[in-house]
Amino acid sequence: MIEPQGHGMSYPQQNRSARRWALACIGCLGIIALFAAQWYLYDASRGRSEPFVDYVWWSSYVFVLLTPAAIWLARRFPITSKNWKTRVPFHLLASLGLGGVALTLESLLGLLHHHELSPRGALRHYFSQHTQISLLAYWSVVTASLVYQTKQEALASSARSARLEAQLSDARLEMLRRQIHPHFLFNTLQAATTLVKEDSDRAEEILLRLSELLRLSLDESEQQEIRLERELEILEHYIAIQTCRFGDRLHFELSVDQDVLECAVPVLVLQPIVENAVRHGIGMHKTPDTISIRCFRCCDSLKLTVCNVTSTLTTAGESSRGIGLSTTHERLEQLYGSNGGFRLNSQQPTGVCAEITIPFRVMGPHCAGDVAEVRR
Repeated sequence: MIEPQGHGMSYPQQNRSARRWALACIGCLGIIALFAAQWYLYDASRGRSEPFVDYVWWSSYVFVLLTPAAIWLARRFPITSKNWKTRVPFHLLASLGLGGVALTLESLLGLLHHHELSPRGALRHYFSQHTQISLLAYWSVVTASLVYQTKQEALASSARSARLEAQLSDARLEMLRRQIHPHFLFNTLQAATTLVKEDSDRAEEILLRLSELLRLSLDESEQQEIRLERELEILEHYIAIQTCRFGDRLHFELSVDQDVLECAVPVLVLQPIVENAVRHGIGMHKTPDTISIRCFRCCDSLKLTVCNVTSTLTTAGESSRGIGLSTTHERLEQLYGSNGGFRLNSQQPTGVCAEITIPFRVMGPHCAGDVAEVRR
């Protein structure tokens, strides 16, 4: 069932707003109670205290009178590490000015409550007894407002940084993923062109397989991850293309455990690895080659290995193996961070084995991979 959309806040936003208001009210009541208690104890120590409820009333009055102006001044003239030398004196003068106004009004109200006091006596009494309370109220509100504002700015900055990081990561993943397509397309078309005059039937088979391979790739173009079963279906067309090209000189061995077929893997993660084995194996040596592809589970990881018997691993490392492997390494790092891995190992007496490690995670037949879950 689809819920109707409105222009107001969502339920989670309303709940957060209600909680903030509740916390603000509790904080205000706590400050009023604290001021009232300090005020009461101050007068009680001098033997002239009144009922505690009167102190709560006066504290509420002072707090309500000073709070709006103090909050506005704190937001309009915030104190920072760069301007504190001018802003602190400004707020000190503001606290004295607002406190003076509040105490003057308090004195006028006091005349109505204490008829024995003269106007001059009321001013003297309230200014001498309540100045510190007014100053404390002002600076408490200013401090709380600055702390809240600083926290909100930090949260906003963190949210902006997270959004920018996610956008940058997505853009880089898209760039790396798409970088594989022209690389593979160029090599395949080059192979077909070579066979056009030598064996037109095989060249036609390559082009038909390429067409199907591109169709499958485009079907998954909006996803970063697909099921391994789907990845192997795409790889099958690439293997057929290379088999048409090299004939009996090249053999493929595929070993896939049944419990990993529904695992999530990056789109076109195997094709560039197999292509690299072909290019640096039979593509550079006249002897026949066998490429073995294995997919199996190892603890909480999915292992994908591609090995051949004629390649050799140079001392220059994987960076010398072409754009396909470098982009694969970067894609794994972008998608899985430290949870993913890629390495090349030499085999004895000859051969190279490429090993991909990614988190073991089963995904539905029509669902894209949840990369954020992997990173958790």
